[in-house]
Amino acid sequence: MQLGFTMFEKVHLDGGQVTNASLADYKIPGIHDVPPMENEAVDTYQSNGPFGAKGVGELATFGVSPAIANAIDDAVGVRLTELPLNAEAVLRALRAKDNKPLGDD
Repeated sequence: MQLGFTMFEKVHLDGGQVTNASLADYKIPGIHDVPPMENEAVDTYQSNGPFGAKGVGELATFGVSPAIANAIDDAVGVRLTELPLNAEAVLRALRAKDNKPLGDD
């Protein structure tokens, strides 16, 4: 979920109107877009949750975007601060770093 949000997903707005409201225009990752992953459940007891329950997935998502942004910075020396962190964003940041920005054509 967070990998897709970090690398692919972007809501396009024009004057407050969403212009990619269809999944045909809104890129979400498919099975061939994500790397192999291993998931492991860790049993814990949450004292303030009902019957010791707590959320299982959201906490693991917090580190994905910063980890990928740090990896890009380590690899090519540009700090991206807006999502998605895709190839176009990296190219634009590299060009801007060299004072040769790409136009928005």
